[in-house]
Amino acid sequence: MSTEYRIEPAGPKDVDAITDFNCAIARETEGKELNRPTVLGGVARGLRQGGEVTYFVAKCNGEAVGCLMLTREWSDWRDGWLVWIQSVYVAPSHRGRGVFRLLLSTSEAHVLQQQDVVGLRLYVEVDNARAQSAYHRSGFVDPNYKVLEKIFPNRNLESD
Repeated sequence: MSTEYRIEPAGPKDVDAITDFNCAIARETEGKELNRPTVLGGVARGLRQGGEVTYFVAKCNGEAVGCLMLTREWSDWRDGWLVWIQSVYVAPSHRGRGVFRLLLSTSEAHVLQQQDVVGLRLYVEVDNARAQSAYHRSGFVDPNYKVLEKIFPNRNLESD
């Protein structure tokens, strides 16, 4: 019997599952335990951002088994939007079944409908060889940039 997956835009009913997936990503790829209430607030706020943030959820028999988030970044070099793929997760029991490919193809079709989007970007943890391999097979290349960040401590925003 084959398993059927459906990809759909996330809604408020998916906040808990996406939060759990995000916490699992950090645990599996970086050995980090995230503060679940902070992530829960972040996912809920992201869903309220309209076109700036889009989540897609993979479902099997009505249960969320994976997710992917898109965020927009303006590129003056390209006079258009780059869309970042983030928070990609597929539950371990559903890996190797094409769920990531479905999430990615749905996301790519979504952004290709927006004429002002000029490309996709993503970042991947440096030691996550499995994810890097999947991204390379999907047509992503290393643009030879290194991502740096400066996180402001104790700067969690209150819910809107």
